[in-house]
Amino acid sequence: MNPVDSPTPKTARRERRRKAQAARARAINVALGIMVALLVILGGRRLLSGAAQSGGMVTFPHVHGLGFSADGEQLIVPAHDGLRVYSDGAWSVPDVPSHDYMGYSPVDEGFYSSGHPAVGSSLVNPLGLVKSADEGRSLTQLGFSGVSDFHLMGVGYYSHAIYVFNPAPNPSLPPNTGLPAGMHVSLDDGTTWQPCALQGVAGQPYQIAVHPAEPGQVALATEAGLYLSNDFGNTFILISAGPVTAAAFSPDGNSIVFGALSLHAYNTETGEIEAHPDPDLTGDNLILYIAVNPVRTEELAVATAEIDIYLSADGGKTWQAIAADGTGR
Repeated sequence: MNPVDSPTPKTARRERRRKAQAARARAINVALGIMVALLVILGGRRLLSGAAQSGGMVTFPHVHGLGFSADGEQLIVPAHDGLRVYSDGAWSVPDVPSHDYMGYSPVDEGFYSSGHPAVGSSLVNPLGLVKSADEGRSLTQLGFSGVSDFHLMGVGYYSHAIYVFNPAPNPSLPPNTGLPAGMHVSLDDGTTWQPCALQGVAGQPYQIAVHPAEPGQVALATEAGLYLSNDFGNTFILISAGPVTAAAFSPDGNSIVFGALSLHAYNTETGEIEAHPDPDLTGDNLILYIAVNPVRTEELAVATAEIDIYLSADGGKTWQAIAADGTGR
């Protein structure tokens, strides 16, 4: 080989790094495809009430969200057949209806959600859009009962601005610039809705994160990257390229924690992105949900595709596995 044609060590390292990154991206995309297929399949199924409990252990057939209670004392997990609660180092199943919550979104006065009613419930399937102010003991219907199941939903923690991604045509929602489905926003508890143009967004959306107090600021986690809008979802800018499966605003709204197999933090004031300490996940164990404690902001939790749940009390410096392979610890 002509010495002129020989790659330099630096060039060779760059090419190896490029190939490794490309291989990693392909692996993540394959895992994402599997994850989406499973969510679509499982979202329409119901397990028998109580099937998640065995031998006194608290188990999770699936995880459909993650959030802390308003007082910061409980980590709440909607688990396909009702809620699970982690508090004071132990898991419990609250004595509330075991609805299959989808799009679960905690706020300062309870939570918003969609999904399917519990076995034996008199509620119409699907739930449409509901909210609860008493930890799930009762639900207030806000619309779309028997019509829509919003798997992708995000709600502002203080503003209560509701963003939903409608997967199919819905006569109760205005059209999205000629499209039969898309993202919509409501600022009045679902009474009226406006379409989001989603200009600048690419890739399959996986999660919606809404600024706690600014109703017009919303982030989208997609297979192509993390996108941010400051005009109610009409135009977006790309914040970080590459598959992003989960995103959550900090309680003060100054940062967005996001990731797929690893975590990063985007500073909404400076535009800087930094690596965020994470549980050091391996394989295809993608992060599906991220929650930040509204009271103790250094405390955060993540839930993964393999139904592992990790909790950190020090901003991610150390992590405790509080559930593994669908079983609470």
